[in-house]
Amino acid sequence: MAQRSEHPEIVFFGGGNMGQALVGGLLDSGWPSGQITVIDTDPAMRAKLDQLFPKCHIRQQAKSTPDPAQVVVLAVKPQAIHIACREVAAKCQSSRPLVISIAAGMTIRNIITWLGDKYPIVRCMPNMPALVRSGTTGLYASPEVSDIQRDLAQGILASVGSTLWLQQETLLDAVTAVSGSGPAYFFFLIEAMLEAAQSLGLTAAQARQLTVHTAAGAAKLVEKSDQDPYALRRAVTSKGGTTEAAIEVLEQGDVKKTIRAAITQAAQKAQSLSRSVPSAQTDAVTSGQGE
Repeated sequence: MAQRSEHPEIVFFGGGNMGQALVGGLLDSGWPSGQITVIDTDPAMRAKLDQLFPKCHIRQQAKSTPDPAQVVVLAVKPQAIHIACREVAAKCQSSRPLVISIAAGMTIRNIITWLGDKYPIVRCMPNMPALVRSGTTGLYASPEVSDIQRDLAQGILASVGSTLWLQQETLLDAVTAVSGSGPAYFFFLIEAMLEAAQSLGLTAAQARQLTVHTAAGAAKLVEKSDQDPYALRRAVTSKGGTTEAAIEVLEQGDVKKTIRAAITQAAQKAQSLSRSVPSAQTDAVTSGQGE
């Protein structure tokens, strides 16, 4: 790989939600728009990308991208990653750029197979709050990744939130279950609280304000406090009070056990995805990222 410049050339394969979040985060952090290229075969998506990022390079095919790119981000759906890898191999065989994959369930071994040779690869699991620069991302680096490339990958993902390096690739399955799918668990709880609030007579707007601000405040309190969640919960739960009455219902329903089972199931699904190989039924580099 060529010596790293402060803002190396980055090529994104896929301009869906996560690709857009990363491009936006990089631009907000000062990355020059002229150093960013996004490849997407969908004309409607390219039109949207042109509007969102008018000074970036939006392309249909890899052959029209800068040569050599120093970083390639695979932001396509898992079923299309083999096609993107084939384009990377054809375009970047001599330069061997850093490859960052955010395709859920696709292992480094899979990616190396599709690239046809070993590249420095960082596999990542970001989550949906990256869309509002509040994401969290687990990262794992292959042995070929240098310290400079690790810093570069971390900087790119940190543009949309916090980052966490893992020592074992298999732990990305746990990251997927906890934080990748995690926002949906909280959305589910918020849904239930909104429904309950309105059943008690609050308007939809009132229920939303109370519930969303309570959720955000509770998360902030856990983040900032030196007490663990159990201690904070006990501090809210007065003997014989309203909170105790509510917690008793949750405990009777064994809600903790259900949550543990749900997260375990998500991790097992992530493991099965990691063992599967997408079929090469299409030659389109499609948009987005799927969990």
